[in-house]
Amino acid sequence: MDDLNEISCGIESLDELLGGFKSPSTILVAGTAGVGKTIMALQMLSEAGKKGEKTLYIPITTEKIDKLKMYHSTLEFFDESLEVYPINRQLAEKDPLTTLIDIGNVIETKKPDRLVIDPITPIGFGFVEQERRRFFYTLDSILQERNILTFLIGELIDEEMHQSVVSHLADGIIYLSRRSNGLKTDHHIEFPKMRGLDLKRQAEITSCKYLYKITTDGFTVYPHLKPEKDTNLDDSRVEAGIPGLDTMLGGGILKCSNTLVAGKPGTGKKLFGLQFIHHGLENGEPAIIVTFEDSPHQLLMDAEKIGWDLNKYVQSGLLKFICNNPTEIYPAEHSIRIKNTIENMGASRIFYDGLNNLEIPIPDKLKMKGYLYSLASYLKSKNITSLYTAETNQSDCPGNEGSEHAFLMDSVVVLHNSKARKRRYMCVLKSRATEHKSSIKEYAITDAGIKMRTDTLI
Repeated sequence: MDDLNEISCGIESLDELLGGFKSPSTILVAGTAGVGKTIMALQMLSEAGKKGEKTLYIPITTEKIDKLKMYHSTLEFFDESLEVYPINRQLAEKDPLTTLIDIGNVIETKKPDRLVIDPITPIGFGFVEQERRRFFYTLDSILQERNILTFLIGELIDEEMHQSVVSHLADGIIYLSRRSNGLKTDHHIEFPKMRGLDLKRQAEITSCKYLYKITTDGFTVYPHLKPEKDTNLDDSRVEAGIPGLDTMLGGGILKCSNTLVAGKPGTGKKLFGLQFIHHGLENGEPAIIVTFEDSPHQLLMDAEKIGWDLNKYVQSGLLKFICNNPTEIYPAEHSIRIKNTIENMGASRIFYDGLNNLEIPIPDKLKMKGYLYSLASYLKSKNITSLYTAETNQSDCPGNEGSEHAFLMDSVVVLHNSKARKRRYMCVLKSRATEHKSSIKEYAITDAGIKMRTDTLI
C-alpha cells in the first residue's frame, strides 16, 4: 500500500485547523438532523471536484434525483460535475446485502478519489446488531481495497456515536452539534478521533470544541484565537492623547498593553477612546475601532464635532471600523474578523468600545473571560496597544467603581461623575509595571475633547 497522502479538506477553515485529511482514510461525520452534515460533505466533494479529483456522492434516500438536484442548486459552492448515485432508503434498511453489492459496484465503476455515503445509519435498520456489524466490516474491507478518502455520514447523537461500530472502524470522527445560547443557537464541531495528526496538534484538536457557521456559501469553522508568538514587552510608552493622563501613567500607556476605561454612562468613555485613536492616527499609527452601539457614520460625526477629521484616515486606509449588532455576532467569528483586519492593515492601536455588549452573545461569564483572555493575548502578540471601555455602577467615591474585566487589563482608568459637585474626576486604579499616581484628578469634556485639570484633586 502506498504512503498516506495529505490532501485539502475542501473547506479552507478546516484545512487551517486540521492541516488537511490523510488519504486513504475513512472519516465518520456524525450528528443529529439539521446540524449541516450533508452541506459539509457536499462542499468537500465540490471543492475537490473543482481541483480535478473524481468525486462520488451516494445518498441513501427516498427522494428522486430531480429533487436532489434542485436542493443542490441552492448551494453556491456546488459543483455540477459531482457524480450522484442515489440508493433507495427502504431497500437499504431491508436488504443491506444488496445495498453493499450496489455500493461496491458503483465504486468499482466510477473509481472515485473521494466518496460520501449519506447517511450510513439506515443501512440494515431493524436487523440484529451482529448482522449490522458484519455489514460494516465488509464495507470497510471494500473501502480499504480502493485506497480512497471516504466520508460516512451518520445520524447519531453523542452516546450513539461512541457505541457505533463505525466509530471504531473510522480513522477520524467529526461530530457536529447545536445548542441554544441565549438569543441564538451555537453550532459546535468536535474531533473525538483524528488519526495521522502529529501528537501536539492531535492533543489540541481532540480536546476542544470549535464554533462553525453554515450559509449558502458553505461551511466555515472558526479556530480559537491564539497568540502568534511570545510577547516581548519593554518599557516604551505611547501617548494616550490626554497629556495630564500620560503624566499620571508615568509617561503614557505601556506599549502593546491593554487598558480599560470604566465608568457609568455619560462620563466620556467613548470620547476617551476616540481621542486615543485620533492621537495615534495623527502620528501615523494605523487603527481599528470595534463598536456595537454606534455606526461608523455616527462615530465619524461625533469626532467631527470635536474637530477631528477621522474620515480622511478612513479614505486613506489608516482607520478601519468593525461594527456589529451584539445580538447577531458569533464571538469566534467576530474575533477572527478582528484578526483578519489587523493582518490586512497592520494596525498599531485598537479601540474596543463596550465590553458589556458581549453579555448578549456570551451570557456565560466563564466563557466571556476566556474570549477576552484570548483576544487580549492575541493583540499583545501582534504588538497592538488596546483600549477597552466598560460600564460600571456609580460609586459615591471616585475610584470605588469595580469592573469584572479589570483582572485582564494592564491598566484601569475610572471615570466618575460627581452629582453633588457637578464635576468629573478621573482615577488610575491599576497600571502594571508603573509607579502611577493614584491621586484623583478632575477632567472636563470640552469642544476639543477631554482635558485634565492637573492642579485639582480630591
